[in-house]
Amino acid sequence: MKKIIAVVLALALSVSSFGIGVYAEDLDTYENEDITVYYLYTGDIASYISISSKTATCTSYVDGDTGVTKIAVTQTLQKKDGNSWRTVTSWSKTYYDDSCNYVNTYSSLNGGTYRTKTVAKVYRGTAYETITNYSSSSSC
Repeated sequence: MKKIIAVVLALALSVSSFGIGVYAEDLDTYENEDITVYYLYTGDIASYISISSKTATCTSYVDGDTGVTKIAVTQTLQKKDGNSWRTVTSWSKTYYDDSCNYVNTYSSLNGGTYRTKTVAKVYRGTAYETITNYSSSSSC
């Protein structure tokens, strides 16, 4: 019996002494590269803003993957206020399709910096994912 215990103990010690090599890359080297985000039901989402003659045109584009049945979009025009963004106005619309291109305009802008915020609920049947996207900023 002592020999069996000694053999088991010897095997346990020899197995535990094997190391597993782990390699970690320095992630700081990738700080300037694009980041790819993967969604469950969404192929692409984009937000745009253009300002001309104190009128903002906000565009939200959402492209769903195969099987998407509905896209509910809330589009918000935001103005920079110090270090934060405040809501100027927002619009909502539901599309019973697998993609949408939602465009709205807002007139009589005051000077400042603006952006478009898009929040999309992309449905496949009753399951959905919520995605938020921002445009670049634009000034008038």
